[in-house]
Amino acid sequence: MIQEDELYRKVADACQTETAEAFRLQSRIHQLRWFGRSNIWVKRDDELSFGVSGTKLRKHASIIPSLKQKGIEEVVVIGGANSNNVLSAAQTLRENNIKITPFLLGPPSQKLGNAKLFSLFVDDSEIHWVSRSQWGDCEHLVNCYVEKRKAGGVKIFVLPEGAHHPLALPGSLSILVDILRNERESGVRFDHIFIDAGTGMVAQSLLAGAAALGRKMIFHVVVLAGSFDDFQSGLSQVIEYTREFLNVSPCPLPDYSMYHPATAKSFGSTNKTIFEEIRRIAREDGILTDPVYSAKLFLTARQTILDKKFGGNILLIHSGGGLALTGFMDCPMFSV
Repeated sequence: MIQEDELYRKVADACQTETAEAFRLQSRIHQLRWFGRSNIWVKRDDELSFGVSGTKLRKHASIIPSLKQKGIEEVVVIGGANSNNVLSAAQTLRENNIKITPFLLGPPSQKLGNAKLFSLFVDDSEIHWVSRSQWGDCEHLVNCYVEKRKAGGVKIFVLPEGAHHPLALPGSLSILVDILRNERESGVRFDHIFIDAGTGMVAQSLLAGAAALGRKMIFHVVVLAGSFDDFQSGLSQVIEYTREFLNVSPCPLPDYSMYHPATAKSFGSTNKTIFEEIRRIAREDGILTDPVYSAKLFLTARQTILDKKFGGNILLIHSGGGLALTGFMDCPMFSV
């Protein structure tokens, strides 16, 4: 088992900050006005950055310093045209003067939301579009490109979908460091934590990190992309990353449950209920959520808390991604 101060130091060192207490990766918590209760809180990782979603910023906080240490000149980024990870990578890589080469599923029929914002950072001529019928061969296409660039003397790195990579682990663990800070400062100890998961790196790191600390929080993961089996497979990888990084065994894992979204279960799908939830959250709690990730988390958490009659202190992690709303402004359901 690792101690909190040792976890702080290791994460801070990997993210190249002087001390864990000096993290720029700090977000506040505040109470939600749900069901007339005072024990439900939200962690505002959406406020970490205007353009880069909170969980992506955390992952890149350890990825970017490592890439710069290795002298990486170019990064291949894989994902969908509307991916939060792709848009986030475009910003953090440009900021650090590292060339981005996107391999994206598409092209889309029209550029909206994240895809349109992405075009501000990357010209169409720089994008390698991969059709849906070829997507299964994307890894081969990327490998061929990478080998060609390496042969030309370019130091190149491949960032997989969702930045699910060992280099992202320290940054992913920073959210646990920050939750512990929130607890100390607020005097609240959380019993239940809700988080959404795409590729799941941050959610999986939370589980592994809590295990390494011996914390008995109960985690609730809303799996938005892929299957429960996919999440479990990714979790097994992250457990190994954590074992190597912290030099401890992150077992046994804390209790956790996985959920599919309460509605619009397919990744990227939306419906009237989701947009009604976005409006409700905005008007009741003053928070902007997006229809792909955070609104589904809030809706699923609200229904689960009611159905299972959870007691104790509950924390929802709002990971950000509000810019994705711009892609839905003309959607008829948006105005319901």
